[in-house]
Formats: sequence, structure tokens, C-alpha cells
Amino acid sequence: MPPFGKVLVANRGEIAVRVMKAMKEMGMKTVAVYSEADKYALHVKYADEAYYIGPAPAIQSYLNIDAIVDAALKAHADAVHPGYGFLSENADFAEAVEKAGLTFIGPSAEVMNKIKSKLDGKRYAKMAGVPISPGSDAPVESLDEALKLAERIGYPIMVKAAFGGGGTGITKVNSPEELKEVWERNKRLAQQAFGKSDLYIEKAAVEPRHIEFQLIGDRYGSYVVAWERECTIQRRNQKLIEEAPSVALSMEERRSMFEPIIKFGQLMGYFTLGTFETVFSDKTREFYFLELNKRLQVEHTVTELIFRIDLVKLQTRLAAGEHLPFTQEELDKRYRGHAIQYRINAEDPLNNFTGSSGFVTYYREPSGPGVRVDTGYVEGNWVPPYYDSLIAKLIVYAENRAEAIRVGLRALNDYKIGGVKTIIDLHKWISMDEDFQKGKFTTAYIAEKTPQFLRDLKRWEEERAAIALVAYNKGLLKRKVEAQAGGKGVENAWKTQGKLMQMAPRVMW
Repeated sequence: MPPFGKVLVANRGEIAVRVMKAMKEMGMKTVAVYSEADKYALHVKYADEAYYIGPAPAIQSYLNIDAIVDAALKAHADAVHPGYGFLSENADFAEAVEKAGLTFIGPSAEVMNKIKSKLDGKRYAKMAGVPISPGSDAPVESLDEALKLAERIGYPIMVKAAFGGGGTGITKVNSPEELKEVWERNKRLAQQAFGKSDLYIEKAAVEPRHIEFQLIGDRYGSYVVAWERECTIQRRNQKLIEEAPSVALSMEERRSMFEPIIKFGQLMGYFTLGTFETVFSDKTREFYFLELNKRLQVEHTVTELIFRIDLVKLQTRLAAGEHLPFTQEELDKRYRGHAIQYRINAEDPLNNFTGSSGFVTYYREPSGPGVRVDTGYVEGNWVPPYYDSLIAKLIVYAENRAEAIRVGLRALNDYKIGGVKTIIDLHKWISMDEDFQKGKFTTAYIAEKTPQFLRDLKRWEEERAAIALVAYNKGLLKRKVEAQAGGKGVENAWKTQGKLMQMAPRVMW
């Protein structure tokens, strides 16, 4: 029996569609909400019903608590799934949903209010025995205080916004001069993005990896940790490629985190899904707590594939009050293989990852064994400039990491999107890079490799332009020959295509 009759999904794009698919498979009706910019979007068409909630800017639509709750009541929904981003970790939204008599598919407002900021998370982590990095336990009030604290713990340091996520307001600082440059800028960014300008400071890890652990719990105090996800490949503190499990960890290192993470959940009375984000140093082999994400993660897909579970369905059943269906031992026995997720963003890597909006003029997804695509777009859809640049997620799975990379490269070569710039070619480059294939990388990987990336990507683009010109000229010649010979003596189209493919860089096909 389905846990709810009808669920409103308070989000857009690929995550809205992905959640709706799970809801429909569970036998529930789905409700979409949309802004002016998204009235023809895929998630609107896919839902059983849809409600307009405001103009294109997110603050007037997808962040409008009253409008979303009102839509849920009009639709006679039983529950609200927030997806990720937007209001997914907003305690006020969870409370408004609960006050309206609906179920919030996520931790309760009471739980969320215990950990409103990253500093709240650090305090709970310390009580639970989760390792935390040296730094401030409260917002740093002034630049002078920041300079003194940085001097005490030593550079390099991380300057972070206490509220929010997505990499906004986070900067690595190597000297007092840099700290003076970034302090006021980060305060402004934090205020604009999260409505609060509080900053704090932490000691930066040496040769860090970004590794997160998936906590799953029910309302009755049962918990498991669905291992970890490697999220180290980033640009500007935002993830590009995620995989599970991490190639860097031994089983002993992995399991050393389970007990403190579960204790953290017990201290909070946490339930449904939560993600423990940590920094792991390859050099010292130590973990340091970053934050707890109180929601479904973008990269939840790789955990689903290696454990063969649907986290959205599980999250929904746990929110409805069902018991956790397996123990840690039972979950561990389900593990098999390796999964990698590539975020397909509408961005131009040759132009400092500037967002690319416009209409999708051509769209062809990869398919075949070991390939999954979660998308919010089809051919003809508009990619608006108002929201996150994520178009889709390409997820691949195989028996081991080396094979998963090969499947990923084949799928990336098969993925064709026209009308907007994407980072597909960048993902191809990374997949072929020797350091990536060996698992030798830190969070500085993209920054360190950028000059080489840019040279090769530019070369690829120039070669494709040359191929397109040859193809165009051959087309003109073909029509001229047809006109002169009455259609006779024209080169076979298959033969022409074969010659063009031989001229192209092998990786691009």
C-alpha cells in the first residue's frame, strides 16, 4: 500500500522528474509547481497536475513558502517532497508544511531547528565524537578577529558562510593579505545567497578529498550508514563528478566513521536521509567534519546503484513512519560494483564555466548496459538563466572502477545536446586523464588541470568546426554533381560519413 495518496514536489528540473517517477512507481499521484520560466518544462508535463507559483526569479516562486503550501492544499496533497536545493533544508518551510497538516518528506522542523547552521552541525559533531578541524566554534565578528584566529591555527585556512550550501561563500585563504581581500566579499555573497552574512574559519586540510557518508534512519532510533561517496572532482567548491565507493578508503577507514555518525543521528533524533560531508586528507589519513546536509543529495544515484536500493522511495516510507527495512550487516551484503555520476551542466568550460541558457535544439541520451540518465529536459525545452545550470545526470555502473570509467566514456561520447554549451567534453577529458583513472586527485584537481583542459578542449572544438565545414562543402558538391549528372555517380552517403569519421578526433565519436 502506498504511504501517501498524492505528493507535491516542491522543485523543478531533473530532481522533480526523478522524485515523481519514484512516487508513481509507488502508486501515488504527483503534483508539480512551476514558475513563469518553467511553464513548458518537462516536470510540469510529467506530473499528474501542476500549479503556477510565481514569476521566474526563485525568490518569487520556488522559494515562496506560502505559494507552495497553498498549491499543496489546493491539490489536496498528503505530503511534500522538497528535492534538493531551494527550500529542502529550510526549517520554516518544513514547519509550514507540518502546520498545514501535511507530511514533510525529510527530517522534521524540530530536527532541522537543532542544526540551522554549519556551526550547529560542528557542535553536534564534537559531542558525537566526529573529528572536526581546528577553527571557530561561533561566527567570527570582524576581520581583526579573523586575522588573529588564522594566525593561531595557521594558514592555509577556509573562510566559510555559516548558512547555506552549494559552495557559495567558501574560499581557501593562504595568507593575511588574501584574508583581507576575501573577507568582505564573502560576507556580501553570504548575505545575498542566504540572507545572513555570518562567516567562520577552519584550518584547511592538507591534500584534501571531499568524501560524504549517507546516513539513513527511522523515527524509532534505527540507523545505518550506506558507505560513502567520493565528491572530490569540483570546480569553485561545486561538485562535477561523484562516485561510490571512494577509491581512497580502506574498509577499516570507512567503518571507523560509522559509529560517530550514527551517534550524531541519535543525539539529534534524526530520521530519513542525511549526508555527512567530510574532508579526508590523503597525507594524514584523517577525516574532518564539514556539515550535515538534511536532504536528498544530487549524487544519491551512485549509492543507489552499488546497493541496489531506491533512496527516494526509502526516504518517503521513512517519512511516513515505516521502520528501516535492513540492518547495517544486511545493507553491507548488498554492496557490489562501482558507480560514477557526471553532472551535465549547461556551462561553457572554455569561458570560465559561464552558464549557457537557451533552447535545447537537439537532445540524444546515451543508453545501453550500465547507463542511467536522470534529466529534466527534452528537445525543444528552454534552459532558463534563473536557476542551477544542471541539465541532467549521467550515471554509469560496472563491476569495478576501471570498467565504470570505460562505460562512462562510451556514454559521454554518445550524449549529444545542441543549442546550449555543456561540460560533456570536459568530462571526456577527465575520464581519459591518467591521474583520474588512477584515483590520484584532490579538490584542487580541476584548478591544477585547467590550462591543459582548456588547450585540448579548444583544439577539439576547432577540429569539429573544420569537420563541419568539410561536411558542408561535400553537401554542396553532392548537390552540384546531382544536378549535372541527373542523380548518377554520387558518392554513397555511408562512404562519405566514414571518411569524415576518420578525419575526426577518435574520442569525439
